[in-house]
Amino acid sequence: MSRKAKYYAEDTGAPMRRRRRRRRRQRRLPGWVYRIVAVLLIAVLGLVLYVNRGNLTPEKIGDWVQERVVGMGVGDGYPAAITGSQVLACNFTSASGDVVMVSDTHLTALNSTAKEVLSRQHSFSFPILRLNGDQALLYNLGGKGYQVETRAKTVFRGDAENNILGGAMAANGHYALLTESTDYLGQLTVYTGENEEQYVYRFSSCYPVTAALSPDASRALVCGVYAEGGAFASSLYLIDLNSSSGVEPSASFAETTPLAAYWYGDGTAAAVCDTLAAVVTESGSVMQYGFGGWQLTCSAGGDGYTALGLSPYADAASGKLVLLDGQGREARSFSLSAEPDAVSVYGNTAAVLADGTVCAYSIADGVLIAQADAGEDAVSLALANESSAYILGVSEIRTVSLNG
Repeated sequence: MSRKAKYYAEDTGAPMRRRRRRRRRQRRLPGWVYRIVAVLLIAVLGLVLYVNRGNLTPEKIGDWVQERVVGMGVGDGYPAAITGSQVLACNFTSASGDVVMVSDTHLTALNSTAKEVLSRQHSFSFPILRLNGDQALLYNLGGKGYQVETRAKTVFRGDAENNILGGAMAANGHYALLTESTDYLGQLTVYTGENEEQYVYRFSSCYPVTAALSPDASRALVCGVYAEGGAFASSLYLIDLNSSSGVEPSASFAETTPLAAYWYGDGTAAAVCDTLAAVVTESGSVMQYGFGGWQLTCSAGGDGYTALGLSPYADAASGKLVLLDGQGREARSFSLSAEPDAVSVYGNTAAVLADGTVCAYSIADGVLIAQADAGEDAVSLALANESSAYILGVSEIRTVSLNG
């Protein structure tokens, strides 16, 4: 290269470098923008911490860490043996992808690989489990003992003043006990997450049998039974737990017995009796759904739907699965070739166990999406998610895939 060409090359290169530096400086945001973003992030973090200040105690943080550590790891896979000799169908459920159950001796939880993430012994002769999220109420039906459990520890263990008739657990950790009463037919007592008495209501016109709490424990649904004309009848109470006013039944039903109660995250609730179901809409209206002479064999609640397993008569070779929505309407009805033994709802999936076979249906589309063999000794099922389920056998727990 000649000296003149070199001169022009160097002469044109310097302005190009300066132009590139100017473009980089132009693309760089001003410092005040970064300061504003930092202030906004700090404000958002402060708001999150303030909203969750009740959950940021050293004890709760320690529990959270322990739950995560205990939940890690891989088990030997399914099938897995039951701890104890028997698990009732009503004490077999699922939470956060794990199977949770109560046998005659233990409260147990297993993760998706059958690793034991919780095992607590109890001494109840008739244990009943009420689970909401990762918090559980375990009580001795007909006795006085009860305990509140999380995955990390036993939160509380105590005795009620009178025999326990029923119980419920709210999503926020509050819980309720239905008990006998010395001067009344029964009593509802609601406790806070710190096991302090929040609310007491005594029933003078019915024996309370089953209850459910709203997620924030501001309301309770209680169903009771009483005698009318030589037969059982039921009363449904909707109770404001922030009010001290007396409560009249929101609805009464002749010739029926209450069996279960559910409260959903969308503000609706349901009471299931042996001849009908009563759905409480978000506005508080009570909508009745009669079974039309069909017999109830099982029920479950989940994600705003009440699932009913119905049979035309005892030991029938057919049946149906009915899903009620939050307005008490029949959202879906599926015919079955056997009597339903158990039902479960998770997200958009409703599953039913009948004669050793699991059938999974799409709630949105109303179609059969999967069918799987559950085993001849299958007693109950609990959906782990929309594509798999846990199966309760006589002596073991199994899993089935519902991917179609």
